[in-house]
Amino acid sequence: MLNTKIDDMVSLLEKKGTLSLRSLAAELSLDENRVEKFALCMETAGLAVLHYPINMVENPSLTFVPPPEISKPEGQKGKVLKEYDIAKDGRASGRVCILSSPEERRPLYIIRLPEASPATRSYLEGVKLEVSKTFHVWADERNPEENKRLFDSRHLLISDIIRKDLAPPGQVVDQLSRIVLNEMYGLGELEALVADSWLEEIVINAANQPVSVYHKEYGWLRTNITMKSEAEIENYSQQIARKVGRQISTLNPILDAHLGGGERVNATLNPISAYGNTITMRLFARNPWTIVSFLRPENRAMSVEMAALLWQAMHYEMNVLVAGGTASGKTSALNSLLALIQPFQRIVTIEDTRELYLPIYQWNWVPLVTRMANPEGLGEVTMLDLMVNSLRMRPDRIVLGEVRRKREAEVFFEAMHTGHSVYSTVHADTGSQVLKRLIEPPIEIPKSQIEDVHLLLVQYRDRRRNIRRTGEISEVICGVTGPELNRVYSWKPRTDAFEQAKAPHRFFEELNLRTGMTESEVHTDQKDKAAVLRWMLKNKLESIEQVGRVMKAYYSDIPGLVSAVEKNTPPNKVL
Repeated sequence: MLNTKIDDMVSLLEKKGTLSLRSLAAELSLDENRVEKFALCMETAGLAVLHYPINMVENPSLTFVPPPEISKPEGQKGKVLKEYDIAKDGRASGRVCILSSPEERRPLYIIRLPEASPATRSYLEGVKLEVSKTFHVWADERNPEENKRLFDSRHLLISDIIRKDLAPPGQVVDQLSRIVLNEMYGLGELEALVADSWLEEIVINAANQPVSVYHKEYGWLRTNITMKSEAEIENYSQQIARKVGRQISTLNPILDAHLGGGERVNATLNPISAYGNTITMRLFARNPWTIVSFLRPENRAMSVEMAALLWQAMHYEMNVLVAGGTASGKTSALNSLLALIQPFQRIVTIEDTRELYLPIYQWNWVPLVTRMANPEGLGEVTMLDLMVNSLRMRPDRIVLGEVRRKREAEVFFEAMHTGHSVYSTVHADTGSQVLKRLIEPPIEIPKSQIEDVHLLLVQYRDRRRNIRRTGEISEVICGVTGPELNRVYSWKPRTDAFEQAKAPHRFFEELNLRTGMTESEVHTDQKDKAAVLRWMLKNKLESIEQVGRVMKAYYSDIPGLVSAVEKNTPPNKVL
């Protein structure tokens, strides 16, 4: 519980009964006007009665009115599986405890947040009124820079008010200002969940159900957070809609929105959702996976040899399609491959939601994002619109977030014919399913065009063990009756091991045509790349910017970096 001067004032009133404001100010070493401000806030909340005497000479007095006792639920008991702190840019903080509950027979997600007493809460409500006279209650999430500027301004104003009124320690000022900020401009207690980098999903099913989360390590968990009412859920939904220039109401009861931080939000209102209003928020990694993340022993999502082959494909501008089921790591795999592109090449990415993050060294990058229609049905910008427009931007590489419809697929393959290297993702669990999806209705791409894809990377998620693996890497070859797959690498679920199924042959032919390298030289290049990857893994060069610096050094002097890696030179002498 956060202790403030207001709580000290309540303690005095509980001990001594009714006291004059002058006496309270003297006891607390505060200005009398400040004490009156606190008293008015408490009176508004029904926690005190402020007595103004008829005689102007006498001083007003204050009587404390204890709030009704609210029985708090008993704390959950069980074995602690994991504990960690969370914090995000001054917006939220808390301590998370993953608890193995014998009653639930399932782990619980318990989060402890900074709390204020009812008296201090009454003061914070007064601060909200004061701040609302200066700022609007929402910001345009589509403009991240303006949104950040407004957030910083509001944070500074709220902190200044609290500091002048209460003069608490710096940490208490920060925690109190966070409470006000999150309740006025954010999602209240949900902001702490958004700040937890271990979470992939936040779900509200109804006001009478606890908020649920999908934890990267433990899967679906119930939390100790509940919504106060269905009206509160609807208010959060409307707040999200306003931030992105949309609306959700009884007439339009479904909202699909993308926030500035990358979060994707879906909301539905009763009676469309029969049990109550719902919010589903998909969170995206703030520190995206890189190719080194896939190789880490604790992840083991692919082997070094597989990564070297993929790096070679990206280096020499082959077309790669990444497939997989929901939450299998398709976007993470694609993002990790894009960081391997030469720094001087122009890259255009096209997405529904900004999920791809490239290193700073890739300065010639244009991220394009689709836009949904407004409530009148106007202003929509589709992936197809952006794909057609990207061809006029002289890109070296075009990245399409996901191929979903026939027209998108047609433009995707047409871009390959125009000489661009193209990359995308598609929903399918196996390589053969990818070919069926592309060839059969409703997409129906001619078989002859499918062969423009050089490599097919399939991500797989084992839900039983909650692990993600690169299930296969196959090359698309020209068969007698149409495109076929030559599976080069595959993952064996029983042994959790990767093995080379067949040697690639079209891959070598393409590299020979593009670069003039012989098969022996291709193997040598792969071995050099594998050595660089092992060196990065050994030296923990995993972040996207660290991988970017290695790529910059590699492409500027390939023999020099390979030689340094062979000598096991420390990174600080190479990068």
